[in-house]
Amino acid sequence: MKVNSLHYLCPLKLEICMNLIVDIGNSSIKVALFEADQLRWNERVDYALVSELQRIASDFEIEACAWSSVGQRDTQIDETLHKLFPYVLEINGTTPTPLVCDYETPSTLGADRLAAAVGAFASQPNVPLLIIDAGTCITYDYVSAEGHYLGGNISPGLGIRLRALHDQTARLPLVSSEGELPLIGTHTHAAIRAGVVWGMEYEIEGYIRAFQQQHADARIFLTGGNGHRFAQKLPVERNDLLVETGLNQILLYNLRQTPQG
Repeated sequence: MKVNSLHYLCPLKLEICMNLIVDIGNSSIKVALFEADQLRWNERVDYALVSELQRIASDFEIEACAWSSVGQRDTQIDETLHKLFPYVLEINGTTPTPLVCDYETPSTLGADRLAAAVGAFASQPNVPLLIIDAGTCITYDYVSAEGHYLGGNISPGLGIRLRALHDQTARLPLVSSEGELPLIGTHTHAAIRAGVVWGMEYEIEGYIRAFQQQHADARIFLTGGNGHRFAQKLPVERNDLLVETGLNQILLYNLRQTPQG
């Protein structure tokens, strides 16, 4: 469910308790409201996050909040959340989740990677999973049928590849990702764009093929801001809310572990 305004969803303050999810990524901030495990509202925040959080607090009965950031810890956001909401969980790679984490260095594991894995497993339990997040970076994460987060790989994303060709060479231009994608480029802009985009697609196809050779019953999820470029061409299930769903599942899991009273 996606609406453009909180007041369209709720002109008066809701008495139903909601969970608030705040996902601070490399290039965008997303917020979502869940009633238990059901998504009720989500949006990308392109303005002051603190002001939006204050508006959400005035419009909704928020039972609990989970937030994560891929960058440096934002103490202002953390302080604001604790002032506004009764229960706040900051999620990172060491936070308890429904999955068993087999990653050797969980303190360096991105919360977005872990959350996407949890979100995928909540949707498709008991089968091997490959979760591909085509965002600022491309991440490939694996979950076993038994519910173990196994780890994964990190590769440069679309924008990073285009900028690297410009920054690390003497004469190659910085090319937009939008435009023609010929199989054989006949001018430099098309050659760069097609080389990067086709290269990403072939890379993703290779990961999928290798995983399916090991696990015939595997399910493949694709998420992230550039996922739409590849979803129609690949044997994947596209879900742009895997991270938010996973963050909510982690929040619910930790709420269940918290003593009541």
